[in-house]
Amino acid sequence: MHFLSSVVTVLSSMALLASSYPTSFDIRDIPTTQLDDFKFWVQYAAATYCPNNYVAPDGYKPNCPVGNCPDVESADTTIKLSFSDDTITDTAGFVAVDNTNKAIIVAFRGSYSVRNWITDVTFPHIDPGLCEGCQAELGFWTAWEVIRDQIQDQLKELTSQHHDYKIVVVGHSLGAAIASLAAADLRTKGYDAILYAYAAPRVANPALAQFITQQGNNYRFTHLDDPVPKLPLLSMDYVHISPEYYITAPDNATITDADVTVLEGEVNFNGNTGTGLPDVLAFHSHVWYFIHADACKGPGLPFR
Repeated sequence: MHFLSSVVTVLSSMALLASSYPTSFDIRDIPTTQLDDFKFWVQYAAATYCPNNYVAPDGYKPNCPVGNCPDVESADTTIKLSFSDDTITDTAGFVAVDNTNKAIIVAFRGSYSVRNWITDVTFPHIDPGLCEGCQAELGFWTAWEVIRDQIQDQLKELTSQHHDYKIVVVGHSLGAAIASLAAADLRTKGYDAILYAYAAPRVANPALAQFITQQGNNYRFTHLDDPVPKLPLLSMDYVHISPEYYITAPDNATITDADVTVLEGEVNFNGNTGTGLPDVLAFHSHVWYFIHADACKGPGLPFR
């Protein structure tokens, strides 16, 4: 936490060159029927913070000892692949099959270890090979690339067994950043992946952001003045994928459809971007996304 505070404090002093990018002011409400989906899939993101789930054996039923994924626990779900600690980025999470909701889930954990925080602030661009002129954030792309082959092998097997199941890629914070790039990459491999990204930082330059936006099936959530979606800064040539589902309810509130506004465009000042520079004192907004998303995270900052 102290490390993140230092990073945000330094970055907040940099100029925000927002005028370099086009903005959009297209605003719309969500259909009420979508709200249950938003509240459900974040529970898989929450489950990735529980150590029992990201070190699980094949066939393990995911659960959250802190009680923030009850719908996941009640579903007929088993983890088929778990991963953590064996890559330079400590990319963690699991691949699971949910028979109740007919879904194959690829879920990524947010920041927990020192290696995760280093991944968060590895800001240089890298060409991910997804489209002409596309550039991704080096740390986030690396976090996906080191686990990609293992996940793709698992997806190949599972989709052959479950032809009618949808593929859902989900994560919170760092997990949402990895999920965003993973979903984009998997789509280029023929997988019709649906993305649920809660509290994602910016992952792409304008060309890549537009490419992912045009792929469709993206649900990217922000909450009030959460500082994490404001990083990396616009001045560093990073923008968001569109649309943004902007949650305006306070922390620990029951969210209704009236509390979620859909904002179009890679830069839109009607949402999280318009609440100012990243402020570490607003970090409380980062953990509340329909539920306390990282409540299962262990204490401290392990050097792993």
